[in-house]
Amino acid sequence: MNRRGSALILVLWVIAVLAVLISGFAFDMHIEARVVSHLRKKVKAEYLARAGLEWAKMLLAHTAEIQGKTDSDELKGQPWYNDAKRLKQGYAIIGLTGQLGEGTIILDITPEPALRNINSLTDEDWERVLQVGGIPEEHWSELIDSFDDWRDADDTPRVNGAETDDYYAKLDPPYKARGHGGIAANLDTIDELLLIRGWERPMLYGGPLVEGETNGAVLSGVADLLTAQPDTGQQVNINAAGKRVLLTLPGIDEQKADAIIAEREGLTAGGQIDEDRFFTDANNLLARVPELGSMNPTDRARLQTLVGTASQVLRIKSVGRVHGVEQKLVSSVHL
Repeated sequence: MNRRGSALILVLWVIAVLAVLISGFAFDMHIEARVVSHLRKKVKAEYLARAGLEWAKMLLAHTAEIQGKTDSDELKGQPWYNDAKRLKQGYAIIGLTGQLGEGTIILDITPEPALRNINSLTDEDWERVLQVGGIPEEHWSELIDSFDDWRDADDTPRVNGAETDDYYAKLDPPYKARGHGGIAANLDTIDELLLIRGWERPMLYGGPLVEGETNGAVLSGVADLLTAQPDTGQQVNINAAGKRVLLTLPGIDEQKADAIIAEREGLTAGGQIDEDRFFTDANNLLARVPELGSMNPTDRARLQTLVGTASQVLRIKSVGRVHGVEQKLVSSVHL
């Protein structure tokens, strides 16, 4: 009887060990299957994003066929016509969505001049940009002076700024300001702001100003307002600029920004789109938006110098999405 009991216990132990091993193998296989599934979705999402870039190129190629109101009914019936027409007229295309297989392509085509050129901003422009970004006013002087010192040719710091010798050379590791030694220089990317004294990541991309603080200031950031593309100049494409960018222009408040967007999109009382409502130039903008009549002469004159309608550089953002897995590709196109 004792032998039978010992054998039973031994068998139970063997079964228990096997059960643990089998469970371990099953768990490993489950994890590996999920990893493989994620990688497969990631690859599919990347190729969907690549397909989105080709989709954008196709739309841009078709803009050459569009003349406007004289276009034939056959041309207007093409599935790409409306989107290509918007690009022809200088508009941005945001959130264009298409299905391909089991995935989705989300496409944004934005003229770079729809953003403020960081290298063309005056101190007054910066104040409006920082205000729209939600950055507290007590930081403005340091941020603006430090930005100016970073780009300028001299090595003398402004009141609240910083130059190489008095600040950047003393950091660990040390580095030099972009402009120094008698040579001025522009920023290559907006991320370069994070190298400049006073600039913190939440100021650029949004989030709590103080990490971990729950009751402090939460910033929207300024990254979505800016470009460092060297071919854009200071003018803003008024047909493509979003509301937040419009609010950075002199004399433009919420009411005026909404009026500009409503007029350029040509929405009728019934909510339909009236074709060909894009602005042709600054004077056309001022003539068609009555709300701009209340601007003071200084803001009006400055606005006229900043308003443009041309876009020689487009930013294409293509997102491929497969069952919750996303891949993003960004490209610039020079027309």
